[in-house]
Amino acid sequence: MVRSMFAAIAGLKTHQSKMDVIGNNIANCNTYGYKTSRATFQEALYTTTTHSSAGTDTYGGRNAAQVGYGCKLGSIDKIFESSTPAATGQGSDVMIEGNGFFLVGQKLPTGVDGVNPKQGAAEDGGNQNDITSLLLTRVGNFGVDSDGYLVDSQGYVVYGFGYGADVTYPLPDDAQIDETNLVPIRIPLAEGDTTGGGIQLEEGELPQVSITINADGTVMAKPPNGETFSIGKIAVANVPNTGGLEAVGSYYSIGSNTGIVEAFNAGDGNTGQLLTGYLEMANVDIANEFADMITTQRGFQANTRIITVTDQMLEELVNMKR
Repeated sequence: MVRSMFAAIAGLKTHQSKMDVIGNNIANCNTYGYKTSRATFQEALYTTTTHSSAGTDTYGGRNAAQVGYGCKLGSIDKIFESSTPAATGQGSDVMIEGNGFFLVGQKLPTGVDGVNPKQGAAEDGGNQNDITSLLLTRVGNFGVDSDGYLVDSQGYVVYGFGYGADVTYPLPDDAQIDETNLVPIRIPLAEGDTTGGGIQLEEGELPQVSITINADGTVMAKPPNGETFSIGKIAVANVPNTGGLEAVGSYYSIGSNTGIVEAFNAGDGNTGQLLTGYLEMANVDIANEFADMITTQRGFQANTRIITVTDQMLEELVNMKR
C-alpha cells in the first residue's frame, strides 16, 4: 500500500521541478535573448511481480505484471528558436536573425595571439586558444570601453576577425582582415603624433569615435570630423547541437555534446544575418506557460490526493482492532 505513497511523493517532486522551470520562463519573459526551457517527465523505477513467459503445449503465454514507483524528471530542454526583434535605435545594438551566437570572453592572456575559429582545430601558426575558452550569447548590446575594446553589458570583450595586434590608427592602405584568428575587436591606437578626425592625437592615444555595426558584422568607427573606417568583423558561431550548450547566467558555455563549434562571418556557415539597432526578445509564449502552469498545478494537486487517500487507508488498517 505504501508504494502509492512513494509514487505520489515522486510525482510531487517532479511537478515542483516543472513549476520551477515554468516560473523561470515567466520571470524572464522580458529578458533580451532569453530562450525558454521545457521540462519533460519519464517513468521511474518498476517492481516486477510476474515476468512474461512464452506459451507451452499446455498453457498460453503470460504478460509481465509490474508496479511503478511514480515519475521523475526526464530532461530540461532549451528551445533555441528565434524570437522577434525589439527596436532600440542604438547603432551598436545588433541581433542575429537566424541561427548563431556571438562570441565573448576575457581579454587574451599575455603571449596568446588569438582563438582558433574552429573547435579542436590544429593551430595554423602562432599560439591560439581553443574556441571553448569563449562564451556564447544571443544578446548583442555592445559598446566601447575606455580602452577602445568592443564589450557587452557585463564587460566581456567581443571576439571577431580583426587586422592583427600591430595595426595602428590611421589604418594602412594594405590592411587586411585575418579570418583565421579570432581576436577581441578594438579601436586601434594612434601611431606617433598624428591628426585623427581633426583632433591632434599623441602616440598610443585612443581616437574618439562612434560605433555602428553593419549587417555583415563589420564594425565601423566614425571620428567626429574624419572618414569612417572598419575596425573588424563580429564573428558568429555555428553550434550543430544547441541542446548541448550549458547556461552560465545569460551566457552559454560549449559542452562536450555540442558538436564541432566554428566561427564564421555573419550569414556564412548556417549562421544568420545581423540586424542593426535591434535586440532579440525572449521567445517565451506566455499563453503556453500559463496553460502548462495550470496542468502542472492540477497534477501536483492530484498527487496530494493520492497521499491523503493512502493515509486514510493506512488509518483504517491500524484501526482494524479496536
